[in-house]
Amino acid sequence: MFKNTILLICAASFLFFITNTHAQPSLVCKNLDSLDVEEASLEQLMDVPIVLNASQQAACTNEAANVVTLLSSEDILNSGARDLVDLLQRVPGFSFGVGINNTLGIGVRGIQADEGKMSLFIDGIMLTERRFGTTPFSGQFPLEQIDHIEIIRGSSSIMNGNFAEMGIINIVTKNAKQANGLAVTTNYGRFERGEARKNINVAAGKIFDELEISFSGKANESQRSDRIYTDAHQNSFDMAGKSQLDSLYGNLGLKYKDFNLRFLANEYNTESRDGFADAMEIKNTFTSNAFNTYAADLDFEHSFSSNFKINSEFNFSRQSPWERRKHYEDASKPTKLQEKVVVDHYKFDAKATWMTDSGSYLTIGNSYNIDEYSHIVSDFKGSLPMFTDYTAYAEGVYKTNWVDMLVGLRFDEYNLFGTNLAPRFALTKQIDDFHYKLLYTHAFHAPTGGGYQMNLEYNQNNIFDRKIALPTPEKTRSYEIELGYMISKNLEVVANAFYTELDDILTYSFDENFDDYYRNVEGLGTYGFEAGVKYKNAMFGHFDWNYSFYQSARNTAPSYYQVTNQDGIAIHPQMNLGFSTHKVTLNHTFNITSDLSFNHNLIFSSDRFGYSGSELVHYKPDWIYNAYLRYQNMPIKGAEVGLGLYDVFNARYQYVQQYNGSHPPLPAEARELMLRLSYQF
Repeated sequence: MFKNTILLICAASFLFFITNTHAQPSLVCKNLDSLDVEEASLEQLMDVPIVLNASQQAACTNEAANVVTLLSSEDILNSGARDLVDLLQRVPGFSFGVGINNTLGIGVRGIQADEGKMSLFIDGIMLTERRFGTTPFSGQFPLEQIDHIEIIRGSSSIMNGNFAEMGIINIVTKNAKQANGLAVTTNYGRFERGEARKNINVAAGKIFDELEISFSGKANESQRSDRIYTDAHQNSFDMAGKSQLDSLYGNLGLKYKDFNLRFLANEYNTESRDGFADAMEIKNTFTSNAFNTYAADLDFEHSFSSNFKINSEFNFSRQSPWERRKHYEDASKPTKLQEKVVVDHYKFDAKATWMTDSGSYLTIGNSYNIDEYSHIVSDFKGSLPMFTDYTAYAEGVYKTNWVDMLVGLRFDEYNLFGTNLAPRFALTKQIDDFHYKLLYTHAFHAPTGGGYQMNLEYNQNNIFDRKIALPTPEKTRSYEIELGYMISKNLEVVANAFYTELDDILTYSFDENFDDYYRNVEGLGTYGFEAGVKYKNAMFGHFDWNYSFYQSARNTAPSYYQVTNQDGIAIHPQMNLGFSTHKVTLNHTFNITSDLSFNHNLIFSSDRFGYSGSELVHYKPDWIYNAYLRYQNMPIKGAEVGLGLYDVFNARYQYVQQYNGSHPPLPAEARELMLRLSYQF
């Protein structure tokens, strides 16, 4: 009864907002440099400067040559989101599934996007690990220190290269002016049967004449869930207190005139008893995996005039992902380091941009990437070659009153995988209250050193004496159209349709003895559409409704991604494993007073299919409802208190694997109560 009442309230709210909106004139994208993201109206949010092109010229979301979702700092803080998973679940096209060893991978538009198909950046530094191309989610990345998040669904290869086939997540943290002093935030959450999370976040910023310094940091301890995990053989363990997710993060930024220097360190550790396939870990043992990134980025940008600028960048990162250790419940037994591989990445980039007074531009640039792999502890015998990639790229935009025409081309020459050309074409324009986008992109993803090494190692050690071919690059083509209309300055409707196809997909696999390797499978495609309604009003609050629809259009690798019976015949040919066909999100923030706000959001996912061992399992639709109360300047100015209740219905959602890896679903967080305290000095 309670659940039905909430659903009715959400539906009534939507109808109320629509029927109480009146048409008013709207602005065209402008005044980008002076916009305050936190205080922006809905109309102004469409004018937030985002950098999604090779020229690094700011563009508004309605004119950017990508399908873009923008989340502002105020959106993030009002939502009470616990981590990035909470935020991305609200975004059309995004879903999460279990990978292995208590990690979550991301799916985009019905396609599993790990193995380098999508990447995550913080202030221009890639946190996606370069060994296999995965991004483990949950319990990391400090939301309180974010200025805004730019999310692309669809390829972004010209600017972001080898890890951007399906899109990117670009997190931009607060600069020295926005941080403005010192802020401290702490969160504490509890499940019904144990502690859920505890963390502390700090952010600081100071300007000394022409020198700007900013810092943000987070220390976190959390648990995946307090539920019971059951493997495919009906063995189980209690996850309460035994599904640890720990992280330690620091981000230091220095800006002096035309120079930007940034240092970033991120250490993330997962504790796993679920194993990597159908069976959980041996009783009284568990595995930990560390994902460590230490990076530095030096950027120089100089404008010789309003029409010409140059940009050069040097980036270095050292990562040790999937650093695996075996542990025993009996603390007297020593921990064993089973695998540690270090990846050193070097990137040199230089480009020049010519611009006209009307906004047209031409960018020409090149870059050189080096990846070096060091096997500290590994079963692999030998050494990997150095992986290098020389890139040349060009992108131009010609603007008219009716259309902005973009043409881009990226050329890559890999020392191990040959050459590739990736073109990009776009027709976009915002005309008064209406905008449109017609997009075509071609992407190319070369295998990482981790996949390359795994196949060499398999050929050395597998008990069947089999020889597996080395992985080869996969290619992606994406076609998109977006239409949007600003009905009033507070109401916008946007819809897009897409078709994406991949060839020679790199897929994680294993044999009868669970020895793993990568292989290329033939092809996969999805099509669908996404629609959204945004409404923002001082009296009624901020309302955001999204609908997503996805279906498989071309799948010549059914045993990996499609829903098949025991004979390998597709029984739901238009569904991919782990994905819902329909997804609906409702998000509403209501300002009770100028300092007190209430946010509630509802996420609906239609039914899914996934494997538990060799058994195909049908998962019924899910409804997840969250609520968060935020009180600012209480009891004194600068202080903030937040109280959130998550998964109010106790839906007991499960992260279903988005490919046939035989791993049973991983229980998600149960109902959680979280308290947030913050103070700005």
